[in-house]
Amino acid sequence: MGPDILLTILLVLLNGFFVAAEFAIVKVRISQIQVRSENSFNARIAESVVANLDGYLAATQLGITLASLGLGWIGEGVVTRLILAAMYGVGLELSETAAHSLAIPFAFVTITVMHIVFGELAPKSLAIRFPTKTTLAISIPMKVFYFVFRPFIYVLNGFANFILRLIGIEPVPHSEIHTEEELRLIIAESAEGGAILASERELIQNVFDFDDRTVRQVLKPRNQISALERDTPLQEAIDYAIAEGYSRYPVFDNSLDNIIGFVLVKDLLAHLRNPKENVELKDMIRSINFISSSKKISQVLRLFQQNKTQMAIVVNEFGGTVGLITLEDILEELVGEIQDETDAEMPIVEKTGEDIFRIFAQNPLDEINVGLPLPFPESQNFITLAGLILEYAETIPDENQELEIPPYRIKILHMLQNSPDLIEAVLMPQAESNQEENE
Repeated sequence: MGPDILLTILLVLLNGFFVAAEFAIVKVRISQIQVRSENSFNARIAESVVANLDGYLAATQLGITLASLGLGWIGEGVVTRLILAAMYGVGLELSETAAHSLAIPFAFVTITVMHIVFGELAPKSLAIRFPTKTTLAISIPMKVFYFVFRPFIYVLNGFANFILRLIGIEPVPHSEIHTEEELRLIIAESAEGGAILASERELIQNVFDFDDRTVRQVLKPRNQISALERDTPLQEAIDYAIAEGYSRYPVFDNSLDNIIGFVLVKDLLAHLRNPKENVELKDMIRSINFISSSKKISQVLRLFQQNKTQMAIVVNEFGGTVGLITLEDILEELVGEIQDETDAEMPIVEKTGEDIFRIFAQNPLDEINVGLPLPFPESQNFITLAGLILEYAETIPDENQELEIPPYRIKILHMLQNSPDLIEAVLMPQAESNQEENE
């Protein structure tokens, strides 16, 4: 095998090397290299290559161009001579002109196939399939090549940036910063591929959604607030606190619209253990924060951290009490439902028969719809199923009243003050048949 044949093969391999380098350093994430860089000199070199992506991409392009030009200059002649030798070797008696007319196209096709397969496609596939290993393998040779040709690379990059500026485009360096949408997609693909657990995916998704949620979406509504009147006798307050099972209770004066603070159950129990004369409930009242329902729960969490408290009263624009929010309500938006030993776990949606469901209507619609074959309609005008029912009913409904909210026919089983609390929902036959057709 002559030196010119070896040189042709070398140029094909060099082209493949630079193609693999280009795709590897673009595909690999720098974090994948950084985890190895502490114990590996090669990884530290690879990290510096990936960190200077613009420069090394220009270096790979220069390498590909030089290798391709060399292959076109030398390779075609080499392959032409090999084909001519083969033709004469098998006894083909052709004129020199005819032989060259046949050999040159064959040589061109052969070189093109070699260049595409071994110099482009195979290295590209290898780099995409194993980006980290490929980056580690090419890092030191690429470092040497970049050092030798750095002046040329600098000039080429500068000229390319100059052209971009001429047409009104400002060059920017490559960045590994991902948008929230890209991160969501990465998480979804990782979960589908089994790289992360479903519980981990849910937690990460909740973190992304956390900053967008407002107090209005997570508060406990006014009609579910357990509170104490300021002048309630201490023993009666203790009995009420034990029966309700909470650790903190808002205290109001005459009306829930006039909340003046809150009491801790531990303060009540401390008095029960060491009773003192002339101590009343109002003597144990602590100050409480008031917030707007439009406030972001991330801001409320910071407020709780700063004030070392775990409860706030939610008020409307007129100062009336809308509900309350606790630290537990906020944490549940991240980690899901939190229950202690005393909490009785009641499903939000319970299937009681064929297409029949018993639903606690005070819960958010998006949580209720998860447990149903077909969803109730959602809107920004209401958050809970109770709000949807009140919008459809137009007046305050009565217990046992029935109404249709497509795709369900519902019956009010229990009212909590003036709001539906427990309902029975039956999937209407027409909606069921439409669902089957869509499937």
